[in-house]
Amino acid sequence: MIRSQIIYSRIAAIARELAETVGRTARSPGLTEGRRYAAALLTGEPQLVAQAQYDASHVFLIRDSVAALLDRFAFNLGEGDIVLVGDPYSGGSTPQALTIAAPLFYEGELVLFPAVRAEMADLAGEFPGSLHPFASETWQEAVRFTPLKLYRHGLLQRDALRFMLRNSRAESQVRADIEAIVSALRAASASLVALMDEKGRKATEAAIAYTITHSRALGAAEITERYGAVDRTETAPISISADQAVDLAVNVRTTDGQLALDFAGTGANRSGPYNLTPGQAKGYALVAALAETLDTTTLNDGHLQLVSMTAPKGSLVDPVMPAATGLSDAVTAHHLVRLVRAALHGGVAPDEARLDGVQPAVLAFLPIGAEDNPPISLDPGFALSAQGWGPPVLAGRRQMPSAEVLEAREHFNLVSREIGDDGLIHAVIRNDGPELEGNFFVPRDQGGPRGRLTLVVEGVRRVLESAVLVVIPPGGLIEFVYPAYAERVDG
Repeated sequence: MIRSQIIYSRIAAIARELAETVGRTARSPGLTEGRRYAAALLTGEPQLVAQAQYDASHVFLIRDSVAALLDRFAFNLGEGDIVLVGDPYSGGSTPQALTIAAPLFYEGELVLFPAVRAEMADLAGEFPGSLHPFASETWQEAVRFTPLKLYRHGLLQRDALRFMLRNSRAESQVRADIEAIVSALRAASASLVALMDEKGRKATEAAIAYTITHSRALGAAEITERYGAVDRTETAPISISADQAVDLAVNVRTTDGQLALDFAGTGANRSGPYNLTPGQAKGYALVAALAETLDTTTLNDGHLQLVSMTAPKGSLVDPVMPAATGLSDAVTAHHLVRLVRAALHGGVAPDEARLDGVQPAVLAFLPIGAEDNPPISLDPGFALSAQGWGPPVLAGRRQMPSAEVLEAREHFNLVSREIGDDGLIHAVIRNDGPELEGNFFVPRDQGGPRGRLTLVVEGVRRVLESAVLVVIPPGGLIEFVYPAYAERVDG
């Protein structure tokens, strides 16, 4: 047992190093600052061996998307191949995210290998970037990259890469991020080979099997101890427009530490990008159940085995092509986590147990038609969490952009960022660069908009809800007001 723990600690360290390498060597702000990626090691089945991540969205999705890759290339994988997929309907979620995997052969067999799932700056779609508040089809959000080979026997498939880059308005950023991920995957593969050379393949596989079994037992015990026996249904309307909502209903049942989800009663959504894929739904439910300890352990298949779900096909949590998914992480996931937490706590989760907290967002870009048009994510503040300070757990571990970086790189001046007399975070940024356009998103719930966005041009104030192609002229101000989900702990 001790030997297995030592070997697994080496494996977990390789996964963490893979994640850190991507963060240090990638180019796009979405990865270097937003940390919108995860890194993992998997077996050939595939089972999740170890995963390092910076937000909750990836919990199931590396394993699910790698399973789609292995299914597609089941008898057509060789030494040196690197494969990728970026498709909500091939184990994914939001359409701008790619999973890139480097299958590793050891002693002639597919064994432990690394993978990275990361959100790219732009992969086509109707507008630059990933924010399209009115998308009704996945093609409006991005190109679907179904499983393809990026490298074959170690050789770059230039036609595949060219196809990807020609379908991006941020070609240089996407190229640099892919190159960084590929380099990190190769380094992780070399570390895995060195580990198996040193410890032996059988001992390594035994350590993985032991840890997965042990993690499942610990997770089941935690669910039982923390929540006991639960069988409760919670429902909430998901606002997909000012006058339209879809019911999200989930029955949460715990038996012997297993978490079973039944989404009977959940409606279908065809008119907005709020659909969750099954992998997303299970992942967020697992986070809802084990949030207090997930950060202190290494996520692996033992944890994933704790969750099962059933849902009506075509519903909000099991959509069918070509339903859009782009705002699933930003909105629907927050509602789902709140419902699961409420069910686990007997109907009403105390504020200190809440993890959710939706907030407004702005994505700016050069006027439509510019060939090189990497989007600029404007997010100068954050919603105040239900714990009374800091961002909600579901906001992830993104880094706040500094005023200096925002001004030097994006030509936006952070005029102010402070907590107002109303207890909310207020931020104002000014466009000191050329004329831009922007997509604005303000989430809604039964109580109305959550947060506020105001565009100020030459003294004229325009309060915006969700909108696209809003002109942001030089000198234009954008005022952000972020919602709060509890009173501040310092008063």
